[in-house]
Amino acid sequence: MADIELHTLLLCDYALTAQDGKISAIGVFSQINVARMPAVHGRCFIVAIVEAQPGTHELTINVVAPSGKASLERPPRLRIQVPPNASTANIVADLKGMRLEEIGRYRIEVRAGDRLLGSTPFQVNLVFRSRTPGNA
Repeated sequence: MADIELHTLLLCDYALTAQDGKISAIGVFSQINVARMPAVHGRCFIVAIVEAQPGTHELTINVVAPSGKASLERPPRLRIQVPPNASTANIVADLKGMRLEEIGRYRIEVRAGDRLLGSTPFQVNLVFRSRTPGNA
């Protein structure tokens, strides 16, 4: 096993860690529909599970736009601690106010230093609401 490996990465509406260490992820999604651009996605959670050697590990979570530009002004930097008798760590990161300035395929990346551990895509779509007779 490498020093650290990513096993799970997802985007959801809400996530929490129970007292027994289990993660509950609610409203897992892979696309965001917006009515206009630029847009701000109010709140979402990133859930990751990593396998790692015991000890302290520093990770960064990035959101990358279709153009390759970073979407987060301050990407979350996480310090995780893997106990001596464990081999995995759960990560639940709360993202508030994610700016979306482009339409297309974004990706969430998890990095340990300069090394990309893994990524998962999500799509941002511009959706026009049609007006029906009688509705303004």
